[in-house]
Amino acid sequence: MKGSVINNDVQSKRTKDFAAVLASLLVYLIAGCLLIKYYRYQINPDGISYISIAQKYMAGNFHDAVNGWWGPFISWLLIPFLYFTSDALLAGKVLSLLIGLVAIIALRILSYKFEITESIRKVILIAAVPVVLSFAFSDITPDLLLACMLLFYLTVIFGADYTARIGKGILCGVLGGFVYLSKSFGFPFFVSHFFIMNVLWYFRSETRQAKKKVVCNFLAGAVVFALISGVWIGLLSNKYGQLTLGTTGKASYRTKVVPGSQGLAILQQGFLEPSNETAMSAWEDPSYQEMQDSPSMEPWDFVRNQLSFTAGLIGKIAGFFMDVSVLSIGIAIAYVLFWLQRFNIKTMQAEVLFPTITIAIFAGGYSLIWVRERYLWSLFVLSMLMGGYVLGRLFENNFFTKTRKAVILIIFFLSFAIPAYQGLKSYANRGRWVHELSRVLERRVTKGSKIAANTNWAGSLFLSYHLDCKYYGTQEKNISRTELKRQLEKYAIDYYLFWGGAAPDLRFLSNYEEITSGRIPGLRIYGLKKPR
Repeated sequence: MKGSVINNDVQSKRTKDFAAVLASLLVYLIAGCLLIKYYRYQINPDGISYISIAQKYMAGNFHDAVNGWWGPFISWLLIPFLYFTSDALLAGKVLSLLIGLVAIIALRILSYKFEITESIRKVILIAAVPVVLSFAFSDITPDLLLACMLLFYLTVIFGADYTARIGKGILCGVLGGFVYLSKSFGFPFFVSHFFIMNVLWYFRSETRQAKKKVVCNFLAGAVVFALISGVWIGLLSNKYGQLTLGTTGKASYRTKVVPGSQGLAILQQGFLEPSNETAMSAWEDPSYQEMQDSPSMEPWDFVRNQLSFTAGLIGKIAGFFMDVSVLSIGIAIAYVLFWLQRFNIKTMQAEVLFPTITIAIFAGGYSLIWVRERYLWSLFVLSMLMGGYVLGRLFENNFFTKTRKAVILIIFFLSFAIPAYQGLKSYANRGRWVHELSRVLERRVTKGSKIAANTNWAGSLFLSYHLDCKYYGTQEKNISRTELKRQLEKYAIDYYLFWGGAAPDLRFLSNYEEITSGRIPGLRIYGLKKPR
């Protein structure tokens, strides 16, 4: 009879837990469906490239689809959505929304690797809804996909049963491969993280049998990861004629760390032809412009420059965490105290050791090259669980009554939800202006035409995308009038976008029709194949 009561209690708890998870996912989906109309025209240069690559796979153009600059995974996932709608931007948003849904599920599973109460776990799940929505409705980017894959990987490598089953290593290798295919940064991260985590598991294991299984898991995971990543590395290396894991890291280092850099070469070289016959612009694959060798530096100058640059990025990363939640500094301080309290790798709580190591490797890798806030979405989600663990330890104190706990949990929720809401508000209707402008111009601009501009590289790219035209970029700085005319003729540009009003210094333009008739403030478009 007693066993029956216990079983009923367990079943009741599982039912309530499932109901809470289902409710959160439904809230996320309903909110996403209601809000998507405010973000369907959001557009960004990277997103255009991912869409174009997906369309190449659909057309069977695999040679041009293989690309060292952009991870292939998100383009692969886009393919079925592009089959059902001609609105590629909307397809990208729907995909991001669904990836976010899976990320929340992964977060829930990972939360069980932390010793926290069910009430704290529910608050984290509720707070994750606006946070993940703000990620999904920002740029079309693989960073949310990377976060999703990384969360699943962490659920395996953080699990106490990692040393009990050899199959865990294989699963880590598969998920690590997905992390790399999402973004090239995933390769160095997984290699270093998987190795260090297995070393930690080895020394924390108490029996010889457990240590043996850790070694087996590591070898199995490394082999599976090598097989998955090796196929893609082989394709990239064959295309570019040299060993290639990805081409963005080297370019980021050259343009951000090396002194004297003027930025990405593709944005400085003036007009450039699209990357291939079916590409819209050179941004679809900037690899060929960005794969030059880095300038040589004296060893000490290199070290000094790197240290200075990394120190600045560490401060920037800390600021990003504070932007996501003002409690981030409190969570960080609490974890420092946990480390000082028990500075022993073998006995330290897994909830303290493993997340800290993960953040150090992930953020540390980006601090060597360059970082944007979206690069760290994985860590922001992980920090929510770390915050939940801090609250759990805090609530062990008798000072925290039921009422006080409730107040703290509300503050915890708001610290993540308010910045997420502000982010969603700032993203709303972004990109709508260029879509509406393209609707005005679509009868005046012929599809497939060649477009170039004087400035506003991104805005001109977006307009070219909506007009279904080829984009040749913006002119070089301080280019002479004679040279500009020669460049426009060299690339047979059909339409020249002049942002900023009239162009009195470019007299040769007066020989051509200004197709907007001066009706668009701040923009004049000259039809170079349409003489007056």
